[in-house]
Amino acid sequence: MDDLEMLIQKRIDSPTADLVDQLLEQYLSSLQPCAVPLDAALEQLKARYPLRSLPHSSIQYARTALSVIEAYYPEEASYLQHDWDMRLEGAQALVEPLHLKLFCAEVADNGAGHALYERQRAQYERRTAGTGNPWHMMPIHICAESSSGYCLVTGSDALHEQVICLRGITQEDIDNRTPTLIAYLRAKYGDCTSE
Repeated sequence: MDDLEMLIQKRIDSPTADLVDQLLEQYLSSLQPCAVPLDAALEQLKARYPLRSLPHSSIQYARTALSVIEAYYPEEASYLQHDWDMRLEGAQALVEPLHLKLFCAEVADNGAGHALYERQRAQYERRTAGTGNPWHMMPIHICAESSSGYCLVTGSDALHEQVICLRGITQEDIDNRTPTLIAYLRAKYGDCTSE
């Protein structure tokens, strides 16, 4: 065995790896499958937060379409232009022919949404303490495509973790200790648990 193989086989020590080991040891034996379809998780978010649907002409809508097409329809993606703007436009044109079920929304800064923005501000101030950089609110977006299960949350770690918990895990995730399982354990039980 050469040095590279030895390095690859060694466990990389880090606080994250230690946390994952601890969470697996503590919770793995008691986990039950609890996966729900993405549509059901999105409905729960709609009931919990003030969401404003983004128009189909929005950049978030176009980027979501492109991300899904590149990940799940690589043959169609290969025909898209290389120029970024034209690529986004081409992806939007494929939404209907590919029967993509896109959902793009922004969380409003009121009600339960305000708590997410306050948490965003507190995280920013912790990360930039002493730099003098003022906080500017970053819109919180949820962009998803139901048939593929693609979901991206930007602007809020707390909301991202809530989505992970709402979507749950499958028996396959538990049996194979997938990245989905690790993300679920960290979001639900780890030191970064959302409120």
